[in-house]
Amino acid sequence: MKYYEILFVFIVLLGAFQLSYSIFRMTIIDAKSRHFKHPHFWGLFTMGRNSSNLILYLLGRRNYPSIMSLEDQQKMDSYKKRVGVALVFIALGTISLIISEVLF
Repeated sequence: MKYYEILFVFIVLLGAFQLSYSIFRMTIIDAKSRHFKHPHFWGLFTMGRNSSNLILYLLGRRNYPSIMSLEDQQKMDSYKKRVGVALVFIALGTISLIISEVLF
């Protein structure tokens, strides 16, 4: 494996970890605003497996109203932007890795 391939894999992994952490933090903020017991559990619950737990959380939470403060809304917007950046990192790293494999 060449040095640039290692760099591209690192970029993809960096994006993946940031995406996972941002979803974890957004779930905690959302669970607190809906007054769920053990919001950190819900954050860990949504990170597991192939995101099927995230879908279960999203389906189950709609029965509870959200009362989110302005500060929490700003944090949520910040994490949403971080998710976008993480997806860009994943996409660019993957595309670069594929191109490097095809051309070199």
